[in-house]
Order: sequence, then structure tokens, then C-alpha cells
Amino acid sequence: MQETKKHVKTDSLKLERTSSRSEHHDSYGFNIYRKNGYSIPKGMISSFHAIKSQITTPYEKWDIRIEFSVQSPTGDASDFFHYTIPCSEWSQAKAIVDQWFSMCEPMVGAVRQKEIDEYLYS
Repeated sequence: MQETKKHVKTDSLKLERTSSRSEHHDSYGFNIYRKNGYSIPKGMISSFHAIKSQITTPYEKWDIRIEFSVQSPTGDASDFFHYTIPCSEWSQAKAIVDQWFSMCEPMVGAVRQKEIDEYLYS
């Protein structure tokens, strides 16, 4: 008897680090998304970024904050909540991003494995 293998769909969640830098703006963070564009699980963080922007004042002042988005627990793919947290230092904001990344990494892996198991054993 020959065993039949199912191939797993490639639309599982992706966790991607991002960063950008310019003269007046820095960004450091990550995004969670599906390659095929479908929505991520309801209530899950979809993006988490430390942002450093120069404020145009007579003094060279920087606005440092964290911005993150969460997929709506009740809406469709385009519904999400967006939050902002002020930070004192750029290093503090980046450390918080790294902390959340380390918590999201196993969560994304667990969702992937659940989807694979449901596909293989259904």
C-alpha cells in the first residue's frame, strides 16, 4: 500500500522584522501577515514598531513612541485597532519591540502548526 502525502498550503502566517532610517525618521519593528493577503487571526497583533521622528521646532527634539495594530476580534480583514505608547528613550522603545517579537514568535509558530495539523488530519 502506497502512502499518500498531503501538501501543506503556503498561506500560513509570516513574521517579518522591519527597519528603516532617514534623516528625520527611524523605524524598527515587525509585521505579522499572510502571504496570500487573507486576514490574520482575530485579536492578533499585526504590526509593532518603534518610531523616532524629528519634531520641527527651534530645538532638535525627537518624538519617540511605539505604534502597534491589533486585528479586530469582531470585524473583517480591514478592521483593526491602532495604539500608540510614548517612550522616553530610543533604546527603551527598541527593547520593548524585541520583547514583543520574542512573545509573538512562538505564537505565530503555534498558529502555523495548528493550521498544518487541521489540514493534514482533516
